[in-house]
Amino acid sequence: MSTPTFDTIGRAARAAACLLTCAFLAGCGGFGGPPAPAPAFVAVTADRIVVTGPEGYCVDPTATRDSGDTGFVLLGNCAAIANSRRAAQPVTPAVLTAAVSEPSDGGQLSESMGELDAFFRSDDGLRLISRTGEAATVTVLDTAIEGDVFLLHAADTSAGAIEGVQGEYWRAYLDVGNRIATLSVIALEDRALSRDESLTTLRDFVLAVQAANAGPTEDAAPPVAPVHTPPRNMLQRGGPLFNVGLFRRILS
Repeated sequence: MSTPTFDTIGRAARAAACLLTCAFLAGCGGFGGPPAPAPAFVAVTADRIVVTGPEGYCVDPTATRDSGDTGFVLLGNCAAIANSRRAAQPVTPAVLTAAVSEPSDGGQLSESMGELDAFFRSDDGLRLISRTGEAATVTVLDTAIEGDVFLLHAADTSAGAIEGVQGEYWRAYLDVGNRIATLSVIALEDRALSRDESLTTLRDFVLAVQAANAGPTEDAAPPVAPVHTPPRNMLQRGGPLFNVGLFRRILS
């Protein structure tokens, strides 16, 4: 299997994000037009990875990007996306994004959790998570490991991306089959989120995506087929990340 480039997904995500506005995504405007589709979930990539969010968040169909190899999904206030006050609205208003990496054989992201903090604080890691690819625009504020999920709290001073949102965000990296899912919670420009609000929303987002892509159980019909993930370390050769090629598949 060929190895994808570092910014394959990052470019797609940034390109999609630049098309969006706060009023369209997160309910900053009114509800004057006709109702629009507001799906609760969407399946992307060739192996149909399902992206869904916490209650009150819906997929923006116009912002979804699916190449078959990778996927990018944006979720916002259901009422705003549906252009209907009758639609559900989230308890915590924010913009959510999900990016799904290219597939790969090999190890899992979860096998290299101990190396991720150092990587994201390095120049290579900062360039990956920068909206403009410049390490100087990004500050890593905090990281944490919760089970097989790596949490990152960062601030990006660069312009662009999604209009009407703040530069500070919370992000989760996790295995979804043989892919890496990167899930983000971004506060609205005029509605700051507390640490607890951000983390609660992000954890609910992670749980929703994990549940949607779980394997079949004896008591439930099989959902979307699951998937698997790998790694690579830019910091030290010989480590598990370098051997598996992880950061070639992480989106920023």
